[in-house]
Amino acid sequence: MTVVRLREVTREHGQVHALRGVSLEVASGELVAVMGPSGSGKSTLLNVAGGLDRPTSGSVTIEGRDLAEVADLAALRRGSVGYVFQDLNLIPSLTAAENVMLPRELDGVRTGQARKEALIALADVGAEEIADRFPEELSGGQRQRVAIARALVGERRLLLADEPTGALDTATGDEILRLLRSRCDDDGVAVLLVTHEPRYAAWADRVIYLRDGLIAESNTVRLESAR
Repeated sequence: MTVVRLREVTREHGQVHALRGVSLEVASGELVAVMGPSGSGKSTLLNVAGGLDRPTSGSVTIEGRDLAEVADLAALRRGSVGYVFQDLNLIPSLTAAENVMLPRELDGVRTGQARKEALIALADVGAEEIADRFPEELSGGQRQRVAIARALVGERRLLLADEPTGALDTATGDEILRLLRSRCDDDGVAVLLVTHEPRYAAWADRVIYLRDGLIAESNTVRLESAR
């Protein structure tokens, strides 16, 4: 089943053409890596795919719902889309667990249940021991783990990750990719991953290469030894 579909999507920022007629589908259980030089449109692609940014033209659907017809995009994102931002976007006044709990509480989940789910998500990324610390008390790698846990909590079917291993060492980065891979294989989650590291792209089912807002190349990955 297709989880997210982009059809002939363009995105213009003034005179800058960030995306130029991009079409892409990511199916349930599929991990697609997005690579390309700086300014090629990678982050814009993720923002449009997750409904954080609207396309100038073309269409985006998530689980068959056209985002142009969705009245409450924020609610759809909280329920269906997890996002690991490049700058993490953790709330400094909330503990790690509270940051992870927040999207669930906004959806009406009771505090006790939200905390239980948050602790499970933190344990999944090896960060359960920092649950009650604030972001300023954490290292860059620990903050990255909290951001990933926040994206994984709940029953989201689409995960969008913008350089999620950027602040992590190689061994920890491998653990995070193994976790994302298992979410695809075991839970049928669709993952769209921006990375500049071929090592991490090797965990994907497909790698697409963006250049000047266009998909210049798309390859199936067969490097099973990386997994």
